[in-house]
Amino acid sequence: MSSDLGRMDTLAHQVMENPWDEISAGIDSLVRNKADAREVKKRLADHTWCGLLVALIQLIEKINKTVELLTDTAKQFITDALSRRFDSGLPRLVTDAVIRLVVDKVWSALARLLEAHFPLLGTDTLRVLRMLAIFTCPSVEHHPEVYKHAVRPLMRDGHEIITDEIKTHVVTLFSAWWRRRAPEALA
Repeated sequence: MSSDLGRMDTLAHQVMENPWDEISAGIDSLVRNKADAREVKKRLADHTWCGLLVALIQLIEKINKTVELLTDTAKQFITDALSRRFDSGLPRLVTDAVIRLVVDKVWSALARLLEAHFPLLGTDTLRVLRMLAIFTCPSVEHHPEVYKHAVRPLMRDGHEIITDEIKTHVVTLFSAWWRRRAPEALA
């Protein structure tokens, strides 16, 4: 999927919509009384789905932190191994810088391959899970985990995506537009 909307649609169908028939049938078999089963299903809409999505977000964040720790350890191991065997004939500082450059570039390529072939741990999946958590939450203002693990990270992403140059350009364009159309809006 090339867009967040496409990824979100796919994830929502696979994780929430497709399993619903089996979940519903399972509830019906666990709770024999139809009225009680219907009530259980209604209660699932009250923060169960967004809570589940936040738990997935937290799990992926923990896995990613572990991978980062292992990455640092692995990169250091590879750097040390290359340092022992690589003799460039240049001063040691230059040799070390070359080795770090090579390891960083190769590791970056490996990380891109990992994300391409195992995208569950990628930033795109986290962003989509965060969006889904917000969209499925019946009241974000009463669900602090959704705010902490979905809303705030998405707001940070938005601030990072929109550069100062774009912000300045938009303010300039809209200020001029408002001066022409509704000067009282600028007062």
